Amino acid sequence: MTSTSESHGGNSDCPLNGIRVLEVSTTRAARIAGQLLADLGADVVRAVDVLPDPAIPANPGEVWWDRGKRLVPLGSEEIRNAIGGADVLFVDHTPTGLTASHLRAEDIQARNPGLTHVWMPPYAASGRWAELDEDPLLLDAVGGVAGRYPCVEDRPVAPVVATTSLLHGALGAGAAVAGLVGRTRTGAGHTAVVSGVHAAVTQMATMMIEGVDQPVFSPGRSVRSLPFWRMYQASDGQWFFLATLTPDLFFRALDALDRMDILVLPEVGGEFTNLMVVGSPGVQAVEHELESLFATKPCSHWISTFAAADVPCAPVRTRAEWAVSDIVAANHGMTTIEHDVLGEVTMPDVPIAFSRSRVQTPRAAVVERSRTPEIWPRRTRTMDAADPSGQRPLAGIRVIDAATFLAAPLVASLLADHGAEVIKVEPRDGDPYRAFTLSFISVNQYKRGVVLDLGTDPGRETLLDLVRRADVLVENLRPGRLDKLGVGPEVLRRERPELVQCTVSAYGRAGAYATAPGFDPVFQSLSGMAAAQGGDSQPLAAPMPAHDTCTGALGTLGVLAALYERGTTGVGQQVWASLASTSIFLQGSELTGYAGRPEPQHGGVDYPGPAEGHRFYACTDGWMAVAAVGTDRTATLLRALGIGDLTDIESALATHTVEEALVLLSEHGVPACRVLEQQGALEDPFLQENRFSHVVTDPQFGRLRMVRTFVEWGSEDKDSPGRSFTVGEDTREVLADLGYPEGRIDEILGGRRTVQEQETSVRTS
Repeated sequence: MTSTSESHGGNSDCPLNGIRVLEVSTTRAARIAGQLLADLGADVVRAVDVLPDPAIPANPGEVWWDRGKRLVPLGSEEIRNAIGGADVLFVDHTPTGLTASHLRAEDIQARNPGLTHVWMPPYAASGRWAELDEDPLLLDAVGGVAGRYPCVEDRPVAPVVATTSLLHGALGAGAAVAGLVGRTRTGAGHTAVVSGVHAAVTQMATMMIEGVDQPVFSPGRSVRSLPFWRMYQASDGQWFFLATLTPDLFFRALDALDRMDILVLPEVGGEFTNLMVVGSPGVQAVEHELESLFATKPCSHWISTFAAADVPCAPVRTRAEWAVSDIVAANHGMTTIEHDVLGEVTMPDVPIAFSRSRVQTPRAAVVERSRTPEIWPRRTRTMDAADPSGQRPLAGIRVIDAATFLAAPLVASLLADHGAEVIKVEPRDGDPYRAFTLSFISVNQYKRGVVLDLGTDPGRETLLDLVRRADVLVENLRPGRLDKLGVGPEVLRRERPELVQCTVSAYGRAGAYATAPGFDPVFQSLSGMAAAQGGDSQPLAAPMPAHDTCTGALGTLGVLAALYERGTTGVGQQVWASLASTSIFLQGSELTGYAGRPEPQHGGVDYPGPAEGHRFYACTDGWMAVAAVGTDRTATLLRALGIGDLTDIESALATHTVEEALVLLSEHGVPACRVLEQQGALEDPFLQENRFSHVVTDPQFGRLRMVRTFVEWGSEDKDSPGRSFTVGEDTREVLADLGYPEGRIDEILGGRRTVQEQETSVRTS
């Protein structure tokens, strides 16, 4: 078997064709990052100590994680030689392991100064939990995910789908391609750290917000949630999720039900704000009315009613139903490969699409059983060992964010994290997501805000002018909306052939649902995730927007791949991402199927974890997570606690404080950690040591502690301060920078001043 990159990775139409990726990994996140780059055409070599035994079928996750790669036995010296010929290195060791393997960025830069070095530690770059073995249960405990799941009793809940690890992989893949884009512009390599906790806080950035000067609203953990955003049961026993996130959507739903009278109930008094606190009189009154109403007719009736009114809503389905649904089929969500041992294997297809480029046809990993002294010829480079500008890789890239809510704006936010300049374009009424002020700030804190009325000629022409000077446009308008506004894809290509347009949608760009609205819990319900989390009890939708955030990460990866290919072709293209495609990606392991595969994990009420040695336990002063996986570690756990039966673990740990239990288990080599509580999470010493948060000031709420960044770049480029901005606050500054005269700006603004200008006028008068 040959070992040149031209024989692997293999499609010249793929955006990453010719890129060589060395993956030194054992964790699922780094393997997913490598998989995504293989999907985009890179030649990905995963270095393994021990090759898989062909007589032992791999588990479903491993079949999916390693598709499209070459698995090659490489020792430490062979890894160092391979680094000389690689473009990207993924390494997922703990801090101690990274140093011991001599794979730190500073150890290898001289060997290959053009290398993009992406370190993906399982937890973080430093601190108490940084050396733990990779485990999704521990990561969700350390990162705070488990402490925010809905629960009946006040306790942490274990997610049945490792969404944090999947997001970690997508973020790592995006950082790698961002580094490649930066190299095309400077010739030098870049260094990124994308940790497991980066993924956790990205997933929860809109929820992890704490007031420094005054308390801020924090959602509770009730399984009932709020009346406009929760599960309901119909007369036939079937469940559905009503996802009316904004007042307008909820009012539309009530109108479709002919129940606008609900708003004038005494406990509501016509104020939507009276429906924002779980357990309040208004919430209880509306829940009673809606629960009684929905119990009168079958689920299909309510789904049809809401679909006719364009109200986001979805029935709860199983994974098996989702995999064969017309929505998945319309988006080419599943594919089939041949495996030497397992035979025919079905698995998720590539989760992003391009208008010009192709993606790699998924195939089983190729196992190369003989060691080879040279994986690739050494790259010959003459540049310095680092970017002399000291900037992040997307410095100089301009992004226009014309999107709303969360998933699509997060694409622009991640591009900003990689160094791009982002201009957010909003209508006069602003992004509807501003109804959730703090969440809006957390997602958009590194952008400048412009207001444009795209229903007017000046507004449309200004958008086109912004696009003519931009590299990327991010939008999530309904299909055909841009064409009606006169700024459709054909116009954009004519005006700016180099533009990369990222289109984010709910249900994808094909099929009967392509124009339908949808939010994160809609796809938790449709895809079987909510049913799996609830187990034999009520289906449960997680509060953290895993579909939104992972769609943002996958959309970012698509944009970066298109930007990289543009460096060769000089031409941009359109990139598509959707919540529907992401829902398939997020359950890739669970949806990978073949004859005899083990049953995927299912949860239940307040699900504690998959096994008695691998779950959450209460101590005298809090909760801890234990990951004694396998018979040897389970036996060690029992010895450490001085007990003889797994059923005694709970009572044994209940007599210790968390710290006492952690010290005891650590002495015996049993992986364990504390569970991060919801209250004051960002003040946690581990998160503080790794600089996962900072303070942003808002005129209304004062100082706010929120998530600082989603990826850490090893550059000298200092962090930009996060900021809160009003609708259109930066319009005059941005347009003046583009050379617009004052009179023209007044015309664009329609003779109106921005909110910021009005406030300034009041203060100065």
